[in-house]
Amino acid sequence: MQRVVFADSWSGFFAEFGAETFGDFFERLAAGATGGNSRRNVVRFGLGKDSQEKTFFIKRFFRPHFKDIVFARRNIGESCSQGRYEYENARFLIDNGVESYRPVCYGEQMVWGIEAKSFVVTEKLQSTCLSDFVREKWKALDRREQEKIVAGTGEFVRRIHALNVSLPDLYVYHLYITQSVAGEYDFAVIDLHRMSRNVTSRNQKLKNLGRLHHSMLGDYFDDELKDLLIKSYAADNPGSDVNALIVQVKRWSKAISARRKQKPY
Repeated sequence: MQRVVFADSWSGFFAEFGAETFGDFFERLAAGATGGNSRRNVVRFGLGKDSQEKTFFIKRFFRPHFKDIVFARRNIGESCSQGRYEYENARFLIDNGVESYRPVCYGEQMVWGIEAKSFVVTEKLQSTCLSDFVREKWKALDRREQEKIVAGTGEFVRRIHALNVSLPDLYVYHLYITQSVAGEYDFAVIDLHRMSRNVTSRNQKLKNLGRLHHSMLGDYFDDELKDLLIKSYAADNPGSDVNALIVQVKRWSKAISARRKQKPY
């Protein structure tokens, strides 16, 4: 069984470009895909002409592990493909005031109720990947502006965790930043296929923060800025021991760094 489920009025938009079936998305729009791995990959594509063109990303999932199927079911409460799971996660965050990529549609191919393949399509964010922003602009910013961005990042993660959401893929390059005309910064998060809901474990949340800390390259973020991230995260809990929190997050960061290299940006 194959199906494609659209958000809002997107079905009419894609129908204009002959994209209606599972195969239209999974094969034709994702043609020429490179990179990724044997389980999933991401392809960028555009539809429309000139100023009317819209840009999308399609993430395709192949042959999910049984543990991934169980994981999605446990979080959603019913059988759920990997494509639908990421779609639902983005909707959950947006509905609760946390910006993410805008889910457009998902598709799934099921065999005897078990996922064989699936995909999710999201609209391109009108913001900048934080790692790109840092690489291109960070060293030209004054210290106060750097601190403002780092503090805002900590506050953003706190809002996510207040929803009892865990993001095991919380890295600098999975965050996006937008600066308003008034000079304020807003943030968004992507890569949600491993997101967990109903997480009350403080340790699991601090591990998320440890991953973010690990991804903050020393070329741009000194120890003072990294500590500011954690202090801003804890700012709404005056009874917490911030110094102890910093030690815990750094411990997680060090453990992650021992297993994987920092990704350059």
